[in-house]
This record gives sequence, structure tokens and C-alpha cells, in this order.
Amino acid sequence: MQTESKTRITEKSIGGTVYVVESLQSPDAKETAYAKVKRLILSNSSDPKKLSEMTQLHCEIHSTCA
Repeated sequence: MQTESKTRITEKSIGGTVYVVESLQSPDAKETAYAKVKRLILSNSSDPKKLSEMTQLHCEIHSTCA
């Protein structure tokens, strides 16, 4: 028995380049994409050293940091 899958195709133009993203919803997923991204952000924000390193890297790349 074949189940119907939900597929979404999104096109986004950035700087003259068109990006095409195809996403497929897994019937076996245990969490939503929103929940997963939230969990990843929160798990990495619990370590101030990681946040500090990322901020420093951002400032090295973007010279507008104070």
C-alpha cells in the first residue's frame, strides 16, 4: 500500500541566482521542522562559549561590528 507524500517546491531568487528547494514530509517524523530548529537553537544557546565564538566569527566577517 502506497501512502501519499506531501511535497513542497519553493523557488527563491537571490542576487540573480534562482534556488529551488524541494521538501518532503516524512510519515515517520517524530517532530516538526519548527520544533527541530527551535531545539537546535536552544541546545546551542545554553553554552555561552559557543555563542561568544559565533559572535566573534560574525564580527571578523562583518567589519561593521563595534
